Amino acid sequence: MRAKSSISPLFNWCAVLVATLALTFTAGAQTETSDAASSAAANGPNTSAAGDLYVATNGNDAWPGTLAQPFRTVDRARLAVQSLKGHVSGRPITVLIRGGVYYLPATWTFGSQDSGTSTTPIVYANYPGEVPVISGGRQLTNWRQGPGNRWETTLPSGVYFTQLWVNGARRYTARTTPNGYLYITGEYSTTGSTTTVNELSYSSNVVGGVPSSMANLGDVELIDFEAWDVPHLRVASVNTTTKRIITTTSLSKDSFFHGFIPGHHFLLVNVKEALKQPGQFYVDRPTGIVTYIPMAGETMSNTTIVAPRLAKILVTSNLGHVTFQGLTFAHSDWQIAKTGYMSGQADNNTPAGITITNSTGVIFESDTVAHTGGYGIEFQGTGIPSGATPYLAQFKDGLVTDTGSGGMRVGGMGVCSGASAHTDANVPQHIYIGNNMITGGGRLAAVGWGILVGDAHNVLMEHNEISDFYNTGIGVGFNWGYACNFAHDDVVQFNSIHDLGHGVTEDMGGVYYLSGLNTGNQVLNNKVYNIEQTPGTYGAWGLYVDAGAMDVLFQNNLVYRTTDASLHVNSWYLPPPTAQQPNRFINNVLAYGAMGAMDRHNDTKFLNVVFQRNVFYYDKAAIQYGYWYCEGTTTCTNYFQFNNNVYFNKAVSGGQPASPFFRTPVFPSNGGQQPPVTWMTFKQWQAQGEDTQSLFANPVFVNPTPGVDNFTLQANSPAFSVGFVAFDPSKAGRLPSATLQAPYNAPAFAPLSTAITAF
Repeated sequence: MRAKSSISPLFNWCAVLVATLALTFTAGAQTETSDAASSAAANGPNTSAAGDLYVATNGNDAWPGTLAQPFRTVDRARLAVQSLKGHVSGRPITVLIRGGVYYLPATWTFGSQDSGTSTTPIVYANYPGEVPVISGGRQLTNWRQGPGNRWETTLPSGVYFTQLWVNGARRYTARTTPNGYLYITGEYSTTGSTTTVNELSYSSNVVGGVPSSMANLGDVELIDFEAWDVPHLRVASVNTTTKRIITTTSLSKDSFFHGFIPGHHFLLVNVKEALKQPGQFYVDRPTGIVTYIPMAGETMSNTTIVAPRLAKILVTSNLGHVTFQGLTFAHSDWQIAKTGYMSGQADNNTPAGITITNSTGVIFESDTVAHTGGYGIEFQGTGIPSGATPYLAQFKDGLVTDTGSGGMRVGGMGVCSGASAHTDANVPQHIYIGNNMITGGGRLAAVGWGILVGDAHNVLMEHNEISDFYNTGIGVGFNWGYACNFAHDDVVQFNSIHDLGHGVTEDMGGVYYLSGLNTGNQVLNNKVYNIEQTPGTYGAWGLYVDAGAMDVLFQNNLVYRTTDASLHVNSWYLPPPTAQQPNRFINNVLAYGAMGAMDRHNDTKFLNVVFQRNVFYYDKAAIQYGYWYCEGTTTCTNYFQFNNNVYFNKAVSGGQPASPFFRTPVFPSNGGQQPPVTWMTFKQWQAQGEDTQSLFANPVFVNPTPGVDNFTLQANSPAFSVGFVAFDPSKAGRLPSATLQAPYNAPAFAPLSTAITAF
């Protein structure tokens, strides 16, 4: 039997949702864009009240679907379109959805039978001036006053969840350290394994940080912050006397990246005994009682509380020529399995609230995807390349916010063998992602990325603003080494990517490529800033190529304030099977890298990186960091090449240290260490063939003061004398036509302080 659900406040809830999606934002002036973005700006959200079919929350599915007698459910409209298609041609078939919240009884599912054609496309749009919300959730009602200032309601048998939204804002399950962390002091194996660990020792001065006993122990999550992984584990036992915790699942162990790493932080969440602060909630599985502590100003009469119910809000398969316009998709479920969740790079194994598979000519325009358990939306499989020009799928002028892991995903990890092995033809391709705000992610799974483009090609990402994730902004490619990688012709341009990491995770980039031996990959005219790793660790880079990625062009990008180096090249430890073009960093401005201007790991026996016409502006560490061995030769240009660059260390009089560069000896493959260094004067560096036309000089920015951050070169800049070409960073980010705004998203994890403001 289902819990009683009131729908009388639907329109009030819609107004609340609109209000929570309001945040003042002004986009910089922009004139350069692609045809797709130009047409998106011209079309805008729906303004016409003329439609073929209508849906309203006060409608009836037995009615004919007119404006006066609309349908009640969106799926009834989908079925009506199937019947209407045989009677309309040569124009769009339009379904207009009135404002309000449509709680789906099941995932809204589209197949080939729901397709339009290039001449008769199908459009599902908002009624002008109204905001329809397609929800995979359920409204919780029948609240009663519990002990103290607590509200309670009882769920139907078998219902359970670990997410909650109150008046459109995410609330979190109770944790023992709501404003901080517990810290690991040691890792152990109760099985005697030398390669895995399932026990940690901890240090805690927080009262109640590790309760001696916890109710419903199987529902408690231990969140372990490794490097690029953040597993959620189940707890087998706790000993507060010895300060040891044993988990039900073992983790792989190594010194730098995985396991219960001493010094790293962890959390205990979904703990009944920790339910003490306003805004927290707890679902007691045995009794079905939900307890919520209201925030100031929240009353039972002015509060709408929604829990997730469906894992998927919308799915399509083999769908063609359908547009979703001006709609909001919200509230998808994802729960940690009883055996735990092992995480992984980009939290790629988490689901998406919307999945578009093998579909052609599918367009999302001016839509919002919010409040999801995993990723917001994903594009999987492929369509028919001749079926839609120039893109098989588009997501434009939209907003993706408050996601459980990442924002958007195209494809995933490479599949190298078996019946489903990837080819150039069967991976996602020809996708457009433009003029979107993607913000407030990683709220459950911390290392989800803003945009993950896996094994996919011909993906254009431009004029997006990406912020407030705990790891990477945009990542391209998803297979290590040289083989089995079809991430080619993937372009990242004119994006504003900022405020990532928050000191919570490590090993991330504003823009990251793991794209193997491919061509056509370009990173152009982006602005990347405020990338923060966990203090005392590594890996908050602005621009980042990893593990075999070759022939990626980085040009006309501005990067500033990163707690590791401004850019990073991590080579594969083996040479490529055939000669390849190196990665090229050309005509970029790279400022305030806290651990060096540039970082290189894994030595190579081939040329893997070229730096030309860049401006390096720094005041910490050195120009270089990492591995800089050149096979014992006097000249290093066969391995890395520098020329026509401008360097300036603002902490040194005149900007030129006595010994600004270094070389390193041969060193084992990348384990995170800094090899020993041999410092070199600029003259000695030039004697090995590097930077023969470069110089140390103040680049004469307009005002690089942190907080002002105007890195425009003045007309008398010496950078122009070495061939630097001026570009305008204000063109990065959303276009002036962007209208959807993001709400404030409460942090999922307490930020850890870093030195990022001390430049």
